[in-house]
Amino acid sequence: MTQFKEFVLANFKTIVAILSFAVTMYIQHVNNTAQVAELKLKCSTLELKIEDQYERIDAIKLDKAVFEATMTQFTSIQTDLREMRSDIKELLKNKR
Repeated sequence: MTQFKEFVLANFKTIVAILSFAVTMYIQHVNNTAQVAELKLKCSTLELKIEDQYERIDAIKLDKAVFEATMTQFTSIQTDLREMRSDIKELLKNKR
């Protein structure tokens, strides 16, 4: 037991340095693990936001396609109405 006591007293600074190093490494490990967990949470939140943005973009594309189809139909209907109007005018002129 005295040999152990003498060893500790002779190497006290080295033992304290090694223990301090080990405690510091453990604290850094715990801290880094918490930061990694936080980053994973932020990453999943960002992935959800990105997915939502893609869904919105797809909805906008669909709205644009529907609008273009409606405008095409509107133009076709407008042309048909003009033709019908001119035909009706011709028929009314012929009846007079």
